[in-house]
Amino acid sequence: MDDTELHYLTYEPDEIMAAMMEAYAEAGGSVVRAGDEKEMLLRGVQSVIMQAFAGIDNALRMDTLRYAVGEYLDVYGEKRNCIRIQAKKAAATVTITKSATGVSVTIPAGSALTQDGQLLYVTDADVTLDGTAGTVSADITAEDAGAKGNSLQAGANMQFLNEFQGVVSVVCSAAASGGNDREEDEAYRERIRLYGLSAVTTGPSELYERLAREASSDVIDAKALHGDDLDVDIYLILKTGAVAATVKAAVAAACDPKSVRPLNDHVTVYEATNKTYTLVVQYSGPDTIDLDTAVAAAVDKYQAWQDNIIGQPFNPDMLKAYLYQAGCTLVTFGSGSSGIDGGNVEYTEIAASARCKGTITTAVIA
Repeated sequence: MDDTELHYLTYEPDEIMAAMMEAYAEAGGSVVRAGDEKEMLLRGVQSVIMQAFAGIDNALRMDTLRYAVGEYLDVYGEKRNCIRIQAKKAAATVTITKSATGVSVTIPAGSALTQDGQLLYVTDADVTLDGTAGTVSADITAEDAGAKGNSLQAGANMQFLNEFQGVVSVVCSAAASGGNDREEDEAYRERIRLYGLSAVTTGPSELYERLAREASSDVIDAKALHGDDLDVDIYLILKTGAVAATVKAAVAAACDPKSVRPLNDHVTVYEATNKTYTLVVQYSGPDTIDLDTAVAAAVDKYQAWQDNIIGQPFNPDMLKAYLYQAGCTLVTFGSGSSGIDGGNVEYTEIAASARCKGTITTAVIA
């Protein structure tokens, strides 16, 4: 082991082997001599134990900022809302000078061109040469991500890898920019240390929503929306039988300006508005499966998805999809069905502060 670094498990091969030989003898085995089959067997067991210790030690080290590398460092940063900067492709603009050919030619998107024969760029969209003399502008992007793509300078002469009729010259009119390499481990590690480990309180909507869900087990869903000025409006879906006033008070208390939310934010807690619907589902299917049970499960699945998410658009087609997946061969909405607030049974957007809540009855098609 490298004694210059921190390890969570300490182990020495010779000490492990000595302990195994002693335990073997105490258990009634004969004396183990170097080179005999017993010693070879214990050496094999020793190797397995060493690998297990090393694996556990490495797993623990990879969960620390000091020693994590590669994807382990990515996971560490993600848990602290500090995402590694990924490689990005550079972009530029070229001016294509075209001659009068009398023939319209299209340079397809993805056509490659280069300045030096090494770095390749491709056109972002189709470029049409209409057969007349003049110039046309085109946006291009480096084929490979990385800072090297930024080396293309304005005024550089370029050429297409494939020949296109009417193209006289191609000149870079706006230098390439925006390309960057993937952030290396040490730079990423330092950024996590500086920013990812700083204390984070509420402010982002996701954090307000997390606090609201944690404030009471009666909260099914929570949605934080920006109100007027510094107002933060939190909308809740509550479990049946929950005391709304008690739950709302608990959520408001969880958003404490002394320790959690920014001082200037004014938080108000509401129950989400109900947008009602009624669906009468008629279905048929094979007799070879317990279709009624499968249909009931599909309906429950749909209502958990449709009714328990704030701002979820009304989508009756999702219910049909679940029912067909359950084994139905025919699904229709019968008489008495209505969409949001009595409207048509069709996909309908709802307010971000509202939730759909409806009733569904099922019947087998005779």
